[in-house]
Amino acid sequence: MQQFFGKTFKESIVMAAILYGLGFLAYGWDMGTGIILGLMFSSAFVAYKRLDRAMYLAFLELFINPHGVLISASIGGFPLSLRMAIFIGILAGWGIGLLTRRYKLRRADIVDQPHFGLLILAAAMGLIIGTLSRDPSVVFADGNAYLYLLYLLPMFSVRWGPQQRHDLLQVLAAGAVWVSGLSLVLLYAFSHLDASLLTPLYEFFRDLRIAEITALEGGLYRVFIQSQIFVMLFGLMVLSMVGSGIRRSWLVGLGALTFSIVLLSLSRSFWVGLTPAVIFTLWMLWRTHHPTTKQTFRYLGWVFITKIVAVIGLVAIVLFPFPPQDLTSSALVDSLKERTTDSDDVAISSRWKLLWPMLGEISRSPLVGHGFGATVTFQTDDPRARAINPDGTWTTYSMEWGWFELWIKMGIIGPLAFLYAGWELIRRLQRYRWTDQAWLGYALTAGVILLFATHIFSPYLNHPIGLGYLLFVVPFIVNKKTATAEVEEFVPAPVKGAPAKALASRQ
Repeated sequence: MQQFFGKTFKESIVMAAILYGLGFLAYGWDMGTGIILGLMFSSAFVAYKRLDRAMYLAFLELFINPHGVLISASIGGFPLSLRMAIFIGILAGWGIGLLTRRYKLRRADIVDQPHFGLLILAAAMGLIIGTLSRDPSVVFADGNAYLYLLYLLPMFSVRWGPQQRHDLLQVLAAGAVWVSGLSLVLLYAFSHLDASLLTPLYEFFRDLRIAEITALEGGLYRVFIQSQIFVMLFGLMVLSMVGSGIRRSWLVGLGALTFSIVLLSLSRSFWVGLTPAVIFTLWMLWRTHHPTTKQTFRYLGWVFITKIVAVIGLVAIVLFPFPPQDLTSSALVDSLKERTTDSDDVAISSRWKLLWPMLGEISRSPLVGHGFGATVTFQTDDPRARAINPDGTWTTYSMEWGWFELWIKMGIIGPLAFLYAGWELIRRLQRYRWTDQAWLGYALTAGVILLFATHIFSPYLNHPIGLGYLLFVVPFIVNKKTATAEVEEFVPAPVKGAPAKALASRQ
């Protein structure tokens, strides 16, 4: 698995640990200002010296820090988060490099990405219309995620060769492994430790918006981290490598890790997104390999074993006998019940009650929308909202039904711009099909499908997580003439006795 677990993977894991350590210091000892400024200047320096490595840092932060506020501080009255500090630093370092002619923007790259131009136009419309209609601070709070698209500028100044693409895959693997490990550690902690120890732990992950930890019946817990979607994306890469000569032990192990996180998250939105993504991947693998009936049943057997390993792993973590714990006791659940969310039924009913008011807002301005900061008022069953408004009336600019939110904020051009961007990325990724790296094209395409399908119920595309994945795909878009040559270094090392036929031999 040299594609994922090399030097850059190890460096990324170390950097993730450093960032979380700094986040702990900033949270517990009020050191956020110094840390934020230090990281900002460090990011600027790295961006000036090695722009590709600065982008690795930006992607790693995105993968492990779902809301970007692992570290935050108020500087000059302006709230600044870790994500913003890295963003400002990288753009500043790139800008200095641009002025000193260390870097340059290649016009051909910009012209070749019209789909991102349409996205930027849609976001600009949402910004302008919103600013003309309401408080600019509300507009910025709602639409600032689209500033993430400015990373296109430094990305266009990097020459993304095979080594850089290889490094990006390792950064993704590191992020997926980190989030998976964090999810499982939190499951263990909340299943075993005393409430007096869990309260500060819960507050840390709640206040920094890293994880949602929900008490279930019998002393069990749901651990949901928004960036677990990158674990799913990594799992699609592992699935796409079936038949490429990778050892079954690696495929089963990594597949089990992914499936365990799917179960632990208990996210219906993930399940909705994974369904078409997995179907697409399996269909492309079938078209590539044309397996016999025997091979198909053998594969299904390995899939069953992978799921069993995932379930056994979760059960082993929950039932691990040290320290001793009693899952039939409700003491721990009761002590944290007020600090956790209620059952998913509440979320589902609230989401359906939100749908018709959103459609009403769309009908009022279907062409140009209402701009960023536009709100919808609806009746919610969320007990946290009803604690504030007993009748359940709630007004928000953060909405479920992601595609309709795009329509409300940016008009019809919003969803059309994203659909066009997704179509263009998928179309260009199909060039991998005729190379020895077909698995990579399948996986990245399945990732786009996962993201777009998940966005139906949970907003991801209007968040740096979704926008960041679209940017992550950009370096892997290669020209048709050079597709075979430029991805050659990604070819998996076949194991002894593996079939010599390449995954994507020309059909």
